[in-house]
Amino acid sequence: MEKLANLIEYGRFDSSKLITHKFDKFDDIEEAIILMRDKPRDLIKPAVILDD
Repeated sequence: MEKLANLIEYGRFDSSKLITHKFDKFDDIEEAIILMRDKPRDLIKPAVILDD
């Protein structure tokens, strides 16, 4: 995981292909957690992205 995190951090790996569900509001965190718990067939990785 550390190596993958470094590749992503330095722009050497495009992680967007792994994200199947994207949430962009703080209010969506509960939905993202439920999604991770239930693990539907189409789930690879949910991401909660909060911009400043």
